[in-house]
Parts: sequence; C-alpha cells; structure tokens
Amino acid sequence: MSFRIPLLCAAAALAMMACGSGTSTSCGAGTVAKDGVCVPDPDVTVCGPGTTLDDGVCYGDTTATPDDDAVTTTDTENDAEPDADTDTAADVACTPYCVGRNCGDDGCGGSCGSCSTPGLPICNTAQGVCVATCVPQCTGKNCGDNGCGGLCGTCDDGLTCLTQGVCVPPVWTCNPTYYAASDACDCNCGARDPDCDDTTSIVAGCASLEVCDGSGKCVSGVPAGWSCLASQYAALDACDCGCGAYDPDCAYGSLPVAGCTTGEACSKTGSCEACQPECTDKKCGDDGCGGTCGGCDGDSVCNQGACVDPCSPAPIACQNNTCGDNGCGGSCGSCAKGSECVEGSCKAVVTPPKPDSCQGSCGSLAPSGCSCALGCQKSDTCCSDYAEFCACKPDCNGKQCGDDGCGGTCGTCKGDKPWCDDKQLCSATCVKACDGKSCGDDGCGGQCGKCEAGSTCASTSQCVADEWQCPLYYYADGQACDCGCGAPDPDCKDAKLLVFGCPTTATACDAAGLCKVTFCSKNADCAANQWCLGTYAAGGGAFQGVCGVPEGNAKAPGVFCAAGSECASGVCLQGLCRSHCTADTDCPGSERCIGLPVSLPTSTKTAGYTSVCASLTGSGKSCQAQATCEAGVEVCTAFVDPVSFGPKYLCDVGSSGGGKSCADAKCPTGQLCMVAVSTAVCGLACPGGTKDCPSGSTCGSTVFHDHGTANPADDPKVAACVPN
Repeated sequence: MSFRIPLLCAAAALAMMACGSGTSTSCGAGTVAKDGVCVPDPDVTVCGPGTTLDDGVCYGDTTATPDDDAVTTTDTENDAEPDADTDTAADVACTPYCVGRNCGDDGCGGSCGSCSTPGLPICNTAQGVCVATCVPQCTGKNCGDNGCGGLCGTCDDGLTCLTQGVCVPPVWTCNPTYYAASDACDCNCGARDPDCDDTTSIVAGCASLEVCDGSGKCVSGVPAGWSCLASQYAALDACDCGCGAYDPDCAYGSLPVAGCTTGEACSKTGSCEACQPECTDKKCGDDGCGGTCGGCDGDSVCNQGACVDPCSPAPIACQNNTCGDNGCGGSCGSCAKGSECVEGSCKAVVTPPKPDSCQGSCGSLAPSGCSCALGCQKSDTCCSDYAEFCACKPDCNGKQCGDDGCGGTCGTCKGDKPWCDDKQLCSATCVKACDGKSCGDDGCGGQCGKCEAGSTCASTSQCVADEWQCPLYYYADGQACDCGCGAPDPDCKDAKLLVFGCPTTATACDAAGLCKVTFCSKNADCAANQWCLGTYAAGGGAFQGVCGVPEGNAKAPGVFCAAGSECASGVCLQGLCRSHCTADTDCPGSERCIGLPVSLPTSTKTAGYTSVCASLTGSGKSCQAQATCEAGVEVCTAFVDPVSFGPKYLCDVGSSGGGKSCADAKCPTGQLCMVAVSTAVCGLACPGGTKDCPSGSTCGSTVFHDHGTANPADDPKVAACVPN
C-alpha cells in the first residue's frame, strides 16, 4: 500500500525544520508565509525532482519509474521483492531540509528563504545563512559552488567536478585532491596526472625501479635490454658496463667502472671498449686508463702532470694544507689555541666545559651555579674563568687612539698629530671617511655633505626625502628593496635584493617607489571569485589592493581584527576587517564607502588613505547642511570621500555645539579640530555655511588632513565652525 505525505515544512514531523521562518528573512521564490513558516505557493510552486504538484503541495511521485529521478528502495543484499505494505522512496522522493538555514536551496529545488534585511543582504549558500559580505570558499578548489551563489570555476571537457570542488577525469581512482596538485606525479590512478609533465616531480604510487608512462601507468624503469640485476640500474653504486644498455651511473666520473677488464672503459652505448690513454701535455701521472704517462727522476715529484721540485719555489704540500709538515723540513702553519691539525687542516678541539666554567654560559649561570653575567664582579659571584670567556678584553695593541673594543679608548691625539686615522694611529692630517655617504660626520670634524631642503640625514649617512614614510634606517641600508615607503629606495637598483612592502617578494618596485602590480579599487575590478586584497601604496597618498583569491577560512569584512593577515580581504583598519570600494553601491546593506587612514606596519604616522566599506551609527544619508540630519540625535559629519579624499558629508550620531579646546584632546564625535585665532577649538562641519554654526561662531575653513604626503599643496580643506 502506498500513500502520500505533504512535503511541507509545517508538517508536525518537521516542526524543527523552519524554512525561512524568522523575522529577518522572507520566504523564497515559489513559497509564501503561512503560520510563521514558508509553504509552497499553490499558484507558482515548482516541485523538486521526484515530486509532483497537487493542490499547491509537492508529493512523492508514485508513478516514477527506475529511470526517473525518484529512487526506489530495494534489498540489494538479498535481492528480495519489497513487501506490499512497505513504503518506497517514491512515496516521499524529496524532503525539503531547512534546519539552521534561512536562505538558499532546500534540497528539493525550492528555497529556505531569501535575504531581505538591509544589513545582511547576501546568502551564503554553503551555510544557508544571510551575511553582510560572503567570502568565496575557493581555497584548494577549481570548480563547484563558491558558497556565495557563484562558482569556483568550471571543468574543461573530459573532466568532472567532484563535491570537493576539484576537476578530475571520470576514471580517476586516487584522492581527487592529488590531481594536478603540483605536489607529485601520482601514478596508477586511472588517468595521467598533469604533474607528471614535470620530469623533476617525485613519482607516487609506483614500486621501486618503476616509472610512470604517458598513460599514467606504472611500468618498469629498467630498459628492456638490461641484462644485469635490475637493482644495479641507476643505483648510484658503480658504472655497470656490458649490461646491454647504458647505466645512468656512468655519467658520474667519480664512480668506479664495473664489468670491464683492465684497460677498458665504458662507452656511451653501455659497452666495454678499449680505453684511450690521455697524456697530452703530461710527463707523469695517471693516463686515465689505469696506466701512467711517465715517472719522475731523482727527488722530483709529479704535480699536475709535471715533474717538479717538491720544495722549490714553495713546498708543494702547502698548496692544499694549512698546517702540519710541509715535507721540506718545515711546516705549512700552526693552529690556534683550541684547535689541532688534522690531515693538513685546523680542526677545533671540542672539549666539554667544566661545571664551574663560563665557557658557553656567558650572560647566565654555569652548571655549578657560579655567575657568568655582567655585574658578578660587584657581587663576587663570578666563576673563576669569567675574565677568560666573558669579560671584555680591551685591545690597544699597536693603537694610539680610538675605541679599545670595550667602550674605552686607546688614547687621545694632541699637538701636531691631532687626528686619529683609520688604523687608530695619531696623524698630522685627517683622511675624511665619506665613501658611500651623502651626509653625516666625515670623521674630521666636518660633514660629508649637506642635505637639501625637503630631506633629512639618516643614521646611514644618506639624505632621505621627507616623503619617506618607513624607518629612516631602512633607506639605502643594503638589506632589502623597501617599496611603497613614499619615496624610491636606492636599494631597489640591486635586483638581487628581496622586495618588501609588495604582494610578494618577487614583485618588482618601479622608479617611483611603487609596487609593479595592477592595482584595484573594489572587488568588482577583479575576476570571478577574486577580491581586491591588501593595502599597497598607489601614489599620491592613496592605498589600493591587488586582485587575488581570498582565504575562505579567514575573517569576513565587519569582524574584529588586529592585523590584515587575519582578514579574508587582507585589510584591517580601526579594528575591523574591511573591503575596498569606490561608491556606496559597492558596500553591503547600509554601509557607506569612505576613506580611512592607513599606517605602515613600522610606523604610527598616517601614510595615506584607502577607501573601504564602513558601518555608521547614524542614518548615513548625504547632507549638505546640519538641518538635513535628525535634530538632537545626528550631526552632519565630514568623512573622507572615497575618490577625492576631500570631505564627504553624511548624517551620523554625534555631538552638536562646539568651542571645546582640541589642543591636547580629541574633539567629540562628529566635530572637527580647527585652528582659530589663538587656540585650536572643536567645531561642527558647516557645508551649509554659517547657518550650520551655533550662535557666537561662524563658518570657516581648515585643513581636513595631510593626505599622507609631505606636500601641503594637496591637503584637502573642510568647512568648520569657529568662534567669532
């Protein structure tokens, strides 16, 4: 017997499966609200696969055949006929499932609801929840649902997209994430892995001495004509010759030749042949075939094919040795204390320190408990050998002046030799030390140069432009090309140095000191599933992003953060993850697009501005006068415009009035700090003129911000109220 069950979320058995119920969502397409839940609309309902529409309700299709989408339940183990009273899956072919979901697919071709709340306008289809901004879940995926209503990509012809979001051939039998993963040549997986195109990739899935052929199958790696043991082929043990094929080991001249007789060598075809002695320009020594090119008479010895005197003009033994007997009654050198001569080279003698020794314990305690730290002399707790290992030993041997190496001096130059030269000897003349310097002390009481207006002399003795926003000692330090610092770094002329401050260390830095990348201003500038990521100097005090795939597991915009690396967008400003924009329409819900200040990681100084989406506490509507905003609650506030970086006036919750001093404190929310005649005072923005100002004040103009540049000419102005 078969019967029909209405497929409604309101059914008693599905009471917990609320489809789109709740105050923050509305019912999806094809459904209507009834008693607080979403039910199919009898006028427009489209039922899912395996169901039919009857009086506005989706029922299991009892007429479905095995070829239909409905699935018939059978006992596959016993192959028994279903009992006449047993319900089959055709009776209930599809049950909508909306537990914990308030939007997206219900699993039956219907919807669990749609997102209508202004602050949460987007459906995260993977989770079925409404969000402000959906982060595409495409890390490690190249196809399938991105969780935000889109795709991570589509598969080429002949490939199938699996539920893991990976394109693989239909016949692939290994872990789908192994296919084209750029990790190894995965063999015997039913199809050829594209990673096998890289001949340097390791082969996975094959036995020893097997390789992966062009069809993706493991085959023997030993040539068909090989007659020796298979384990000898390419074993890095010897050049096995006469084995019917060439052994790759023969390419290594240091390996012995096996299988040939004396006087024979191994040819490039892998066969033994007579060795050809090589004695050109040689009077003695090995001929390369186990013989000799000749011998030396008397006391002479063979050195590089020539007979020479072993002691004249210099001992031959010392050409490679730095210590020990030179064979001529002398020595090639002696080793320093703590080392010994081993086969002509000085090797350190490693001896464990005594428990009461400071050896290896400077700055702390020795194992026995005596002190090896600075100050132990005052407390009389030093180990007996503290001075030998840890105390600073002044070095003034052969010096008359300058540093003694321990913070003291080796003397002071006076009289007719007042200068201390680079050898720390007193001299009548001073040699200026200005090589590589553009400014700073020349060592002779003068300067190596003077910096022009608009630049400062750094500790590196380089004139650094005032536009430079990174630490001064980064400039021309020879350590890295520091890019995006407001001015070009001379280090960037050295192509061997890594680039800091750009999306990757492989990114080049142009002549203006900016990363050589294609900047973006909003996510819409990028390809599908890409976002505009990070904040990089784009010139003129503006910071923009670079297109890339966001990390799906990172924090979404609007979530608290401490650093950009925590955010899917790579942007963390004023404690929240942000997304780039150029207009309010680029932002979700009621958020507004405004400019926020950017500081470089190495500085708290404002380096420029970037435009991001932000939530306001007020209505956020545009205002051209204070009267536009709700009196007593909102004030017309000046925010940074996302394009011009001048003022953008929006209604926001703030304080009216004004006149408070801002010389040592910030102004109340919604007010600007304006320099008056004698002091700095807070005042409202007055885009509508003096009528926006309270009694006793008038509408004036002040600098809004410095744009993050050293040029005052680009500082935007803003209208603000000041006392009369």
